Amino acid sequence: MTTQHLAPEHRLAEAATRGEWATVLCGLLEAWRATPHRELADRIALVGAKAAQGQPLSGDWEAVAGQHDATSLSPLLDALVTKSSVKARGRLESLGDWPTDPRIDRWVAAQYADAPFTSSGARPFWTRLAPLARRIRDAQARETLAKARAGYDLSVSWQEFLAGHLDRIEPELEAVRDVDLSPDLRKTLDAIDQALNEDAQATKPARAGDAATLLAHVLANPEDDDARAVLADIFLETGHPRGELIALQLEATRRTLTSAETRRESKLIKTARAELLGPLDAVLKPGCTFTRGFLSHAALKQGNTRALASAIEKTVGHPLWATVEHLEGFGDRDITPHEVMKSLRSIARTDVRIDVLARLPKLESLATNRRNETWPELASDPSAFPRLRTLDAAFYPRQIPLFLTSALAARLERLRLRMPASAGLPLDIDFLQTHVFERVASLKATDLTLRLIHNDSRDWSTDCRFVHDETGALTATLLTTPMNEPFEAAVQADVLSVLEQVARLRPAKLVVAHQFRTAHRGAIDARARELGAILLDG
Repeated sequence: MTTQHLAPEHRLAEAATRGEWATVLCGLLEAWRATPHRELADRIALVGAKAAQGQPLSGDWEAVAGQHDATSLSPLLDALVTKSSVKARGRLESLGDWPTDPRIDRWVAAQYADAPFTSSGARPFWTRLAPLARRIRDAQARETLAKARAGYDLSVSWQEFLAGHLDRIEPELEAVRDVDLSPDLRKTLDAIDQALNEDAQATKPARAGDAATLLAHVLANPEDDDARAVLADIFLETGHPRGELIALQLEATRRTLTSAETRRESKLIKTARAELLGPLDAVLKPGCTFTRGFLSHAALKQGNTRALASAIEKTVGHPLWATVEHLEGFGDRDITPHEVMKSLRSIARTDVRIDVLARLPKLESLATNRRNETWPELASDPSAFPRLRTLDAAFYPRQIPLFLTSALAARLERLRLRMPASAGLPLDIDFLQTHVFERVASLKATDLTLRLIHNDSRDWSTDCRFVHDETGALTATLLTTPMNEPFEAAVQADVLSVLEQVARLRPAKLVVAHQFRTAHRGAIDARARELGAILLDG
């Protein structure tokens, strides 16, 4: 019997044995649209990744998405939220034209489970995501949404907002169920599984002596979870603790771990830290985070000893830095810019020059309290900080007007400006009104905070936070950090002056949440009530 005369299920199995994964993918999608079942969806995800293997996304995202090529969907989804929420919401509209696909369903559910954007300015992204959530047909995606909804804290504004989204589509989601698969289709899935396993075995390195080779591959390609899974098998056979940790944490990406598994994960990290970190162990603070078996969030030990500086210097370029996504702490001057830091997306308290940080291709979040003369120049350079979304930085007052009118400030989703405001010295309210408060309206996509630093060593400060919701309505919040009585006395007049200027913006909601604890709080409370502010206990 020739292939063209075989039943569709048999033709699909034949294509799998020949490694024709694009054909298999299209056939599975056709079957899933007629018979939506999570087992079909599971194979679609696996075969979709296999079909896209070795074919990374190339060219303009929107142009590739417009072709509706099923083999390109997996890399398209991986890249969808790599930029700002403004860019991402336009891409969501492109997805709305795609035929239904369980990979889209699961990707949408994953956004609600682990929100990529949480600022009020990002709410248009979620508004455009809602129609995709409404058309979900994959039962596993429905369960992910239900779990996410159950875990939302309604006292947190962005979680309350997302909960409202899911509540409105609950009737449609309740109707999503797995449809029974026919015996022939189950046999086809078995044949596809066998072909996938054979393909994996053909490319899997031999166990003996290949752990080092595969480890090097994982560190050179941190996003390759298939390689991590194979490495876990090898390490489990050899008794290396990283094998069990990889296996547990990869499993956690598919389901919630049991309490026993969670305890085991914590114990592995605690007892095998030195083996997992190698030479990095000596220079990192406790509390490191591991993701999918490797270090992902770390803070350097701080100190002025030559021994510590020497130990840090010896780790520069070590391959185990390759999986670190967030690094915090001074002493990183040579570590952070090194080419091995291919996963680095977030930096706090750094010794690296601002102009060097501006060239890091994946940097999304930066927090630094060191002022730098070049901020205005960098902010006007369209090639600087290409993916930065969140910035917490110290500025000289004269830099702030230029920075707030820059292209960089306009595309940030969260911005905190730190400005010196020494206690006992007159606060330049006219400057703030003209160059900061009146510019708030031009940064509607930004969650903007002005932090007036009264005492830099203790971070005693007054914060003015401005957030626009999706309708453009402004919420202004004035808060202070705890201070001692002499400082409360010294800055009370400043806090009252700032409160008056913020109120002049006529925000839809004015919130005052200061932390004064002495007699100096009375005047602030009284004026806040006169201005119609909501008083919260800071």
